[in-house]
Amino acid sequence: MRRSFCMALVLCCSVLSPAQEGDGNWFMAQTKQATVKSVIATSELVEAQFDGKYLYPPINILDGDFQTTWCEAEEDGPGMGESITVEFAEAVSFDEIQIVNGFATKDYYLKNNRVKKLLLTQVAGQHFQQKEYTLRDKKDGWQSISFDLPQTAQTITLKILDIYSGSKYDDTCLADIRLLYKGKVIPFAGVQTLKAIQEENSRMLMKDGSQNFRQQFMSLFYGNDTMYLISQRGTGTGIMVEKEGETLRITEGGSAYTVDELRRNNYKIVDYYTITDIPDTAKYVFAFGWSYRRPPQGTLGVGRLLKTEFISYVETTTAIIIKIEGNTIWWNGEPYTVVTEKEVYLEFIPSK
Repeated sequence: MRRSFCMALVLCCSVLSPAQEGDGNWFMAQTKQATVKSVIATSELVEAQFDGKYLYPPINILDGDFQTTWCEAEEDGPGMGESITVEFAEAVSFDEIQIVNGFATKDYYLKNNRVKKLLLTQVAGQHFQQKEYTLRDKKDGWQSISFDLPQTAQTITLKILDIYSGSKYDDTCLADIRLLYKGKVIPFAGVQTLKAIQEENSRMLMKDGSQNFRQQFMSLFYGNDTMYLISQRGTGTGIMVEKEGETLRITEGGSAYTVDELRRNNYKIVDYYTITDIPDTAKYVFAFGWSYRRPPQGTLGVGRLLKTEFISYVETTTAIIIKIEGNTIWWNGEPYTVVTEKEVYLEFIPSK
């Protein structure tokens, strides 16, 4: 593909409606270190012709190296609506975000698309902030987004709304971001570990291709409309994925038990609820808390499941990185076994 000398961006802020600015549940968090839990993009460019030399996973935007970059991979398009989300292990407060735009080495900056307008969303618990920013093109170095008051976030999402067109390629790239508080850079922790994992995933995507991945994933429904995943880590967690045409509905945060485990515990899930009438064919019981909220919607991307949901009234799209090995699905790096629908008894637990 490419590479270029990075151009920083000068921002013009376009404020959205008051409902989108924030809901008032603000709090001041720590500013010493931002431990990165995940960095997930809705798509990621892979290029087989380079035999893995050039990789563009989303973690690249946190490594401080202008010669690495994240590039989106919308098919036949410049990536409008594609996004990248950084999740921290705990909330962090900052008063400035700095960005390096484009493919920031050699002459690839102008050959590839750069972000012109982005939607920046910050969420921490019930607090959220969401604004659009227009970025100027052809400026060297870091570009600053400064805030009058400190911002608090546990997730930060950057969504592409508009681009400056590249002279040769139609991929939109983003090189780096960092957070600052009172002029001091807040160091990221955990980046190198995630980088090694994501580069391995990138090579896997390059090898397998999108169609093969889709066939593998859909085959694990075993002809049914629901897929059940039980953790291999012994944590008792379960995930349910329901298929409605091309749309997937994702229910996480469940508990998964073997029938033998429940029998030893007198069929109690929690101290106020007992499971009864389990059919003889069931080997596992999946229990989810009762909720009137519709589960997040999902669609399949390349090596990932794109998840769209509302958080504090703000629609966000993130991605679950998927790796398939037989009947094992690695769900954001955690191994789960796929069990068949006929083996599962499903229960929804009302709140106390």
